[in-house]
Amino acid sequence: MEWSEESIMNELISKFSVAFGFLVLLCGLGWGIGFVINEYEILAKEHKGLLPASQQISLESCENGSERKVRTFAVDGQAGSDIPILTYHRIIDDKDIEDRHYIKGEINPMIVKKSDFKKQMNYLKKEGYVTLTLNELYSFLLNEMPIPEKSVVLTFDDGYKDNFVEAYPILKEYDFRAVNFLITGTTTNRVHTYTPEYVQYFSAVELRKGCDVFEYQSHTYSYHKKEKISGRANKTPYLLSKSKSEVAKDIKTSIFQLGGEKLAFAYPYGEYSPETIKVLKKAGFKMAFTTEERLASSKDHLFEIPRFQIFSKTTFKEFKQYVK
Repeated sequence: MEWSEESIMNELISKFSVAFGFLVLLCGLGWGIGFVINEYEILAKEHKGLLPASQQISLESCENGSERKVRTFAVDGQAGSDIPILTYHRIIDDKDIEDRHYIKGEINPMIVKKSDFKKQMNYLKKEGYVTLTLNELYSFLLNEMPIPEKSVVLTFDDGYKDNFVEAYPILKEYDFRAVNFLITGTTTNRVHTYTPEYVQYFSAVELRKGCDVFEYQSHTYSYHKKEKISGRANKTPYLLSKSKSEVAKDIKTSIFQLGGEKLAFAYPYGEYSPETIKVLKKAGFKMAFTTEERLASSKDHLFEIPRFQIFSKTTFKEFKQYVK
């Protein structure tokens, strides 16, 4: 079969068009994959150990802490004279509870089953509770604004990944506000696959995605630890065992990584000293939270604010007593 010059040219054009189309398709796929990688930082270089002290967590898109506007509440009847502040750690779906979540035959006290958490939040919603932001709590504690009698503050300590995976959707569904006290050095660059059997922490991407519900404050950079001190039977928290300058340096690092946020601080293990308070005040914090279990009011020292701890063994009856 003889090919005319015109037939040869048409054949070449046809092949070129197919090749060009395939190339365009590959480029499109590459762009799409690149977009996904960029959005979720799948291929971002992961740091070894702690988030480097020189690296800030990008939270520019988040309205945080003192930036959040103080809402004005219509108070019908008697205004609240005190307020329950609740503390959570890990929230694990019931189906994901495994042997490794148990300690000496009992579930880790820091774990609250998702079904229990859902029941507690549902109760608050049905009973008409208002969840205050930290800035609103601060104004209340200063006697600058009245709050509804049914008010509550929800706090989470440590910055566990399950807070975003399990708790965040429930809080968002109910239009609740909450604060997460982060050990900032545990924040990851990469978005790791959620594995509830292991301890995992927020990634930078998840922090940004969750900031319509959560505001983020300091729980130290890397000082949520204890060490053995000679002559003492029990291990001592770093905030008490390290020098004042070392503690100040760690806390300043956490402030830097949170973009300068320093509205509130949560004491690791709830332990602190007068020197710790001096460090926090000098760093510019306005208030700090303990683990003393009682209602908070304007009579409390702003650096010794109490909170109720919600543990795995906390019954629904006890929960209702806390908030009432």
